[in-house]
Amino acid sequence: MEQDNSIYLTPTEIIDSDHKSIQDYAVKIIRGSTDPIKIAKKLYLAVRDDIRYDPYAPFYLPEHYRASFVLKRGRSFCVPKASLLSALARACGIPSRVGFANVRNHLTTKQLTDFMGGVPFLSITVLWSSI
Repeated sequence: MEQDNSIYLTPTEIIDSDHKSIQDYAVKIIRGSTDPIKIAKKLYLAVRDDIRYDPYAPFYLPEHYRASFVLKRGRSFCVPKASLLSALARACGIPSRVGFANVRNHLTTKQLTDFMGGVPFLSITVLWSSI
């Protein structure tokens, strides 16, 4: 039985894969690639390298998590960066969603731990389907 992945391709308010800036950036990153695995790697590297990691980025409004906002701002922390990666994947026809888990970060500074209200931290991953 084949799984229906349409829900993981559909734009949402936060994973706004239909936004023009997301679509344009996805095309720029994949540069004509058609292999889903190569596309996924290119998208991952682009988000990792082009969007500066900033654990102190604002996170109190829904728009702070919106993929197009993160792309425009050029910096954020793991949760919004994951929404951007998922939106880019969906824009390229790769079903994806965001997954969450609590983790203990033993490398963090006391300042960041205090800012976050202690441990554990939230860990994020983008889950790919059918590639």
